[in-house]
Amino acid sequence: MTRPGSAAGQHDVAVIGCGLMGAALARTFAKNGYAVAVWNRTPGRAEALSGDRITPARSIGDAVRSSRLIVACTSTTEALLTALAPAAPWHGAALVNLASSSPEEAEGAERWAAARGAAYLDGAVLCRPQDIGSSRAAILYAGSSAVWSEHERTLKCLAGASTYVSEQVTAASLLNVGLVGAFYVSALSAYVEAATYVLSQGVSVEALHALTPVAVTGLEKAAEEAAAAIASGEHATDQATIDTYAEGASAALAVLRGSGQRARLLAAAAGNLATAAAAGLGALGFSAQTEVMNEGGTATAATATEKE
Repeated sequence: MTRPGSAAGQHDVAVIGCGLMGAALARTFAKNGYAVAVWNRTPGRAEALSGDRITPARSIGDAVRSSRLIVACTSTTEALLTALAPAAPWHGAALVNLASSSPEEAEGAERWAAARGAAYLDGAVLCRPQDIGSSRAAILYAGSSAVWSEHERTLKCLAGASTYVSEQVTAASLLNVGLVGAFYVSALSAYVEAATYVLSQGVSVEALHALTPVAVTGLEKAAEEAAAAIASGEHATDQATIDTYAEGASAALAVLRGSGQRARLLAAAAGNLATAAAAGLGALGFSAQTEVMNEGGTATAATATEKE
């Protein structure tokens, strides 16, 4: 590992973007003994990080030339590629993009990097800046397996639960959209909706805290079963059916709305269940809703046959 203030091309890693997350990345690399070059569109943010093992780069070109590993964490992928436009040559350096990107943006960034002779990894950060460097932090990586093999040790110091998921460059983005955007945000919002109702009715926060882990543990097991069923297309159940869930959701929705709650997330879930039941899937398991999740979707012939 090189010492702070080392010449261009001799830093262990360059961090592009020094916002809250980028600053946390740079500090964590340095804490783990790596010599870090940093660059930010607003120079003051990079200069604020200057210190033991962290050196501000004078330009984006200097930052790129300073290391074989460029870790970027900007507001968007578009902003990153715009900022990197003047930087050349890359000489086979690796670009690791941790900006939130859509699958299409991940593919575009990979093409952009390849056209300039750079290897590419797309990443998705599944934690907050304060968690960076801890065992509970997670970053997903997808794209070049060669980049991951070469830089795995360095990248893993950022997040103990980091995972390389696929050569498919869109995989990290897809999981981020699905698990964070579609699942985590919706699930936490549903919990806020539920907690608002329960606490407004006089239940103590201690009772809510005590029983929440039971619900979360049950959700974890049900989620694993649902993913397996969706992948296999087998939705038969000897437990609770869609009809059972639909009846329970409808009854709960009436109670919440009767108390003055909007219950929008529960209403959406009840609507999904009703749509699945109307499509003839009522006798199948909860996961059978997948058959009508697409816009204008209807139950497939295979699922209808399974029901019969």
